[in-house]
Amino acid sequence: MDDFNNMNHNTGNGSGSQPGGSRPDYYQPNDSKTYYTSPTQEENTTYHYAYSQSNQQAEQNQSYQPNDSGYHYSQATGGSEPVKPPKKSNAAKIIIIVLVICLVAAAVGIGVAIASSTTANNDSAQSTTQSQSADDAAKTQQSGEVALTDSDNNYTVAGVANKVLDSCVGITVYSQQSDAYNYFYGYGQDNNSSSEPTQSGEGSGVLMAEQDGKTYILTCAHVISDGDSFTVTLNDGTEEEAQMVGYDAQTDIGVLSINKTGLQIAEFADSDNLVVGEQVVAIGCPGGLEFMNSLTSGHISALARPISSSIGYDTDCIQIDAAINPGNSGGALFNMQGQVIGINSSKIAATEYEGMGFAVPSSTAIATANSLIKVGYVEGRAKLGITYNQLTNFNNAEAVIQALAQQGFEDAEGVMVIDSVDEESDLADKDIRQYDMIVAVNGETMTSTDVMTSVLSDSKPGDTIKLTIARIENNNIRTFEVDCVLIESKG
Repeated sequence: MDDFNNMNHNTGNGSGSQPGGSRPDYYQPNDSKTYYTSPTQEENTTYHYAYSQSNQQAEQNQSYQPNDSGYHYSQATGGSEPVKPPKKSNAAKIIIIVLVICLVAAAVGIGVAIASSTTANNDSAQSTTQSQSADDAAKTQQSGEVALTDSDNNYTVAGVANKVLDSCVGITVYSQQSDAYNYFYGYGQDNNSSSEPTQSGEGSGVLMAEQDGKTYILTCAHVISDGDSFTVTLNDGTEEEAQMVGYDAQTDIGVLSINKTGLQIAEFADSDNLVVGEQVVAIGCPGGLEFMNSLTSGHISALARPISSSIGYDTDCIQIDAAINPGNSGGALFNMQGQVIGINSSKIAATEYEGMGFAVPSSTAIATANSLIKVGYVEGRAKLGITYNQLTNFNNAEAVIQALAQQGFEDAEGVMVIDSVDEESDLADKDIRQYDMIVAVNGETMTSTDVMTSVLSDSKPGDTIKLTIARIENNNIRTFEVDCVLIESKG
């Protein structure tokens, strides 16, 4: 065990009493990781061919006239040969023939034109009728009522929106910013003399209850946890100043209140009765209040998905394929009866994937919110009553993990190194020292801190758990067990 002799150490920044005992020299914490859109018709001109008397006399003076059928003799010749009866001029025949042809052609053309015009007019009338029908259909579609319920008397998506939008709100968060200029030139005067609060975030919420002249707004803890003041924007655009009631980081649920009543309070359903494949509607402010009360629809993809929070606790969430984006956090997830079944959280969404959103079940959200309203914290939540650092934050932690493996505690990377013990903790009266290590709980090796948080989330204040403690003495690691009665966590 000589590997432990030259290890650096660091105590961390824990609060509370420090257990007795010397400080081993192998702990040195590294930097802790911090989480956080009509064709024109030619005129029927008739050409009249007439012969004048002068023209007829000229013909009689001619001795002969050639034509297509031979010669005929005029009376002027006085010949003894029989005279053929005079014939009409071939030119006249030609003209008459041409005239007849023209008249026939004109008649045919007029008939065709009339037929074409009639057809065109019919086509035009049909087209106009069709166009008018399409327009009428469009008008009907635009001005007609959209079905709000289906044959099973469930709401349609439009029906859900019609029912619940007035229960959905936007939240603007303001934070007090330190006036660094005043602080510097004021030679260190109180930092509280700061500038006006500035907008630091936006999120979503849902009206959950009305009591004692106040309306309570359910949202996500990470939306409001860093805020100093808040404005709630109702669906009609009205803005109301809001006050912090409380928040719980473990479930990511927070509550605000406004001094106004008579609003449309949302109806909540029991999330324990949900089924995979059920259609859902999410409403919130993706990207902020610019897109306030935007609606997305999808289905439940899975239930009871354990999603880890930034403080190590797992929350069993509803997995959905409806789009959840930053700004949606705190908005409500509705079933097709228009009831709230969850609170959407972008913080715990799998941002590296598409089509995977998560919501805190309504049963969890309501229980947490009611407790926050009642006492300011989540009642009935158990804790050990210690502050600690994770073993992996120390230099040469690998050597300690290997030594623990030799004693049967394989992959003990979630070991908790105790920094301090609260006075009200059951461990305060027991032989627990600073730098003692919790290597197992109820016989399960601390492969991650989730092992402890899982046990605590399943326990109540007053329950007893068994801790396996490891202590380094004289370059050796000694282990022993301690029973610990859990106390109530008050935030």
